[in-house]
Amino acid sequence: MELQQPYGVYGYRFQDPPHLPIYQLFATGHQEIRESDYYWDGMKRIDGPLYLLQYTVSGCGQFRLGNQTHDIQPGMAFLAEIPGDHHYGLPSGSDQWTFYFVLFRQQHLESLWSELLDTVGITPSFDPSSNVIHTLKSLYTEARMNRIQNSYQASMLIYKLMMELLQSSTLQRHEKANWPEPIQLAAAYMEEEYHRLQNLDEVADAAGLSKYYFTRMFTKTTGISPMDYVTKVRMEKAVSLLRNSPLSVEEIAFAVGYSSSSYFSKVFRSRTGFPPANFRLAKELPSIDRLQFN
Repeated sequence: MELQQPYGVYGYRFQDPPHLPIYQLFATGHQEIRESDYYWDGMKRIDGPLYLLQYTVSGCGQFRLGNQTHDIQPGMAFLAEIPGDHHYGLPSGSDQWTFYFVLFRQQHLESLWSELLDTVGITPSFDPSSNVIHTLKSLYTEARMNRIQNSYQASMLIYKLMMELLQSSTLQRHEKANWPEPIQLAAAYMEEEYHRLQNLDEVADAAGLSKYYFTRMFTKTTGISPMDYVTKVRMEKAVSLLRNSPLSVEEIAFAVGYSSSSYFSKVFRSRTGFPPANFRLAKELPSIDRLQFN
């Protein structure tokens, strides 16, 4: 059983040249709140501009963004921009709220933060044993043990947390066992019939869905369109054939489902950065036996 870490809040004010792409840690903490007057108004704070991630360990908090109110139960987090039209605190029906939080300055993080909101949402949930929460707790531990001595260390910790957050959604999408059964059936069909597929009608039939609904459902589940998935499978097969078979580039194009070797070469180059012939001979790049496309 994991031992509970001591509570505390630790702040940082490193002075770095603003042009350096360093992610600036502002504060991190582990707190237990029992006071009913615990309340933050995002429009009245003067410590911004900041980004906030706050993850509930036990109890319950409340987060309101605009007109939407969310009860933040154990295992849930919320993401907020400071200043911003949000409020959070201990609701009347909760006697305590225990959480970890991290605050970091917005500079250099705008695009990553925007991608994060699109990927995991405003109030994501994370298993306590996930890499995201392990990384969040590790960041706090480094602060508590006074091991964050400069902005470079802090920036690395923030970057790792951001990557784990982004990866959490990507891994969920790539884990086929989590896909709805029709999407699993469609993916299996495409992986088997990639070499002869001409359109999506037969794939949608294999999934038991209309073409329009199937396309929407597949893209939402996997993060890529059905035809991109077919292309991914074809490129992975083409790499294997280029490395391990005596077939010509034209024969490989036909073998993986392309009627034109020139079009195959165009697609292959767009995905790998190299023409098929150069890839086979390992010109301009190290010899690669398997190449994964995601």
